[in-house]
Amino acid sequence: MTDYHPTRGSAIDRFFFDWFTGETLGAVRFYFGLGLVLYLGSQYPQLLTLDAFGPHFRYTLPIWYFDLLGIDTHIPWVPFLVFPVMLIACLFFAFGKWTKPAIIVILITMFWLKGMRDSFSGDVHHREIPVVPLLLLFLVSKCDQVFGIDARRRKLAVIQDWEASWPLRAMQVYIAMFYFWALVAKLRVSGLFWFEHGGRIQQTLIVRSVRDGFAANGDVVNLSLAWKLAQNPDLVFFFGVVVFLFELFIPLILFVKDWRLRLVMLIGAASFHISNYLLMNVQFYFYPIVFVAFFDMVKVHAWL
Repeated sequence: MTDYHPTRGSAIDRFFFDWFTGETLGAVRFYFGLGLVLYLGSQYPQLLTLDAFGPHFRYTLPIWYFDLLGIDTHIPWVPFLVFPVMLIACLFFAFGKWTKPAIIVILITMFWLKGMRDSFSGDVHHREIPVVPLLLLFLVSKCDQVFGIDARRRKLAVIQDWEASWPLRAMQVYIAMFYFWALVAKLRVSGLFWFEHGGRIQQTLIVRSVRDGFAANGDVVNLSLAWKLAQNPDLVFFFGVVVFLFELFIPLILFVKDWRLRLVMLIGAASFHISNYLLMNVQFYFYPIVFVAFFDMVKVHAWL
């Protein structure tokens, strides 16, 4: 194959094909796969609280694709089989053993578990959606040909730099725009009321904190921190402005190569997701694992 030289191409070519070395794609796959074990492993433990050999029961409001497939009954022992298969597939994906089949298994088991959980709650959660495009990009890339068990055993040559760069850059674009379009969606629905004088954020904090009721002493049962924060609209407004600025300017990170500035972005995103969990029990606290796509993980791996 003839080497491709993006420096001789257009600005779009340089944007997508001139950022990472060949091994970086495999290293990102490795750390992203390990992170998936934590991220997906934290999403479905409630399915394992039922008696595996207890009675079957019908979903009152199955998720749309369960309804489409005619799945209307919960079999309690199924999660005990599907959940470990999903985690094992994540490890196979991370270590580069049967990488592409492992991705397919992850997607199938993830949506199966998501379907069971959301059919219980009667609500469609979107915690898994952001990782699906990344897995699909890994699926169509050559991530299985580098930095893994199969690649080492088959003694494959390292892929060319442009072959590693384009899927990673596509992941970066998706991640950055995921935050940006989240801001656009909030403004489209609520306008500046989203955070003005507390606004929609304050309403959400109150609704979430009183959802489980009040204790005998008058305090909320859960999420007391959210209840206390909601009583201070000026502080809510400040946090709203910080989130607004973060989501507005995060696309600029696509043009920054300095790893220190990218690390600041990662810390900001991690703080945002952890705060959402502590305040409103929004279980995206492991989501920052996706930011491994922004770093040269070969250098990080060597440093570790």
